[in-house]
Amino acid sequence: MLSAKTRLLQFIQQQKLLKTNAKVLLAVSGGKDSVLMAQLFADSPYLAGMVHCNFNLRGEESARDEAFVRQLAKTLNMPLFFKSFDTKAYADEQKISIQMAARELRYQLFEDVRATEGFDKIAVAQHQNDAVETVLINLIRGTGVAGLHGIKSDRQHIIRPMLCFKASEIEDLVQQNAIAYVEDSSNASNKYFRNKIRLDIIPEMEKLNASLIHTFQENIRHFAQLEELLQQQTNSLKNTIVHQQDNGIRIKIEDIRSLQPQQLLLFELLKPYGFKGAQVDDLLADLERQSGKLFLSPTHCLSINRGYAEIYPLNTKAPESQEIFGAGSYHFGDATISVSESAERPKNLKDKNVAFVEAERLSFPLKLRAWQKGDAFMPFGMRKLKKLSDFFVAEKIPLNHKKHIPILENGNGDIIWVCPYRTDERYKVGAGNKKIFIFEYRK
Repeated sequence: MLSAKTRLLQFIQQQKLLKTNAKVLLAVSGGKDSVLMAQLFADSPYLAGMVHCNFNLRGEESARDEAFVRQLAKTLNMPLFFKSFDTKAYADEQKISIQMAARELRYQLFEDVRATEGFDKIAVAQHQNDAVETVLINLIRGTGVAGLHGIKSDRQHIIRPMLCFKASEIEDLVQQNAIAYVEDSSNASNKYFRNKIRLDIIPEMEKLNASLIHTFQENIRHFAQLEELLQQQTNSLKNTIVHQQDNGIRIKIEDIRSLQPQQLLLFELLKPYGFKGAQVDDLLADLERQSGKLFLSPTHCLSINRGYAEIYPLNTKAPESQEIFGAGSYHFGDATISVSESAERPKNLKDKNVAFVEAERLSFPLKLRAWQKGDAFMPFGMRKLKKLSDFFVAEKIPLNHKKHIPILENGNGDIIWVCPYRTDERYKVGAGNKKIFIFEYRK
């Protein structure tokens, strides 16, 4: 059997985790997994340093772990980078769980040290059993195909060289070599989700399959290849059926109908926008309905609109208002309104991107602004006021797009033009040659 160090070095080479003479930062908690990793790297061709977080969550245990890691760094003659956190205060401030707070603080410290101290990679000591736990957690939570590859050995600046070992192998190596380590007492509690998987579920599964970890490793490799194939197909679809538009994207309903397998591919296309599998099912069931149907994710709005599924980000700020004092170019978000003057009555009044208003009807400064609740105007051709909110519905304008539509307001408060949809009847150009202001909309 290959020695532990040889297995580690071969895995690093096979997975292309580190270049020759690379500088690697080892995340060491003091537990058996990270301590064994530190021992193996101490006897490797790589230049290694250690980083340790004290989250101050376990009282004397946290202080004990810190002292142990400090001594280990001295014994192995490695530089140690350390930080103490008030994790509970951070969790309260960010309104997140203690576990999520610790994770954010941990990886931010790792990256700060890596960048400032010139390390190439950060090594964490997750092993094969951790990968199996991750797959089971993702299956339970429903993350789709992407959650089935488990833990990748290399992701951005994070590497996981200990994925060449099972937990039982690490346990044997630590005992055989009398390697000292410290035990986190919280690892014995099944009140945490991952611990419950580790302590309760996996042992029961191993009763059914004694080679469970090996079987999962084979499956994880297959899942990773399947994910790669699916991602290639999804990227191809993004380039062919997903069309960029103002502040979002849209996909033809007929293109969605032609997807095979439909639910899987549409889920992959919509996943970056926060939509879940159940919403994809609802969307597919509603494809035949009339325009105006809305679906909301935590970050985006999807609307069925005139043969398209249109997706826009939620909670985007409306562009700032602009005052118009005369001829010139004025910007509202990514739209430009050009203002000019003419002494002649225009011949073509049908261009929706251009509005003509008699100068004597204008009260400067005009204002270019976003829609406001209660706005109303008299659409060209009508004889009574209409709320803009009703007008937007009639025009089938998506909910999240309306605050990006420029509204041209007269100095007296009247809405002159909902750019570029409709001008106001009260401001139409009359007969005769009068001084005219020309407003032209461009994107």
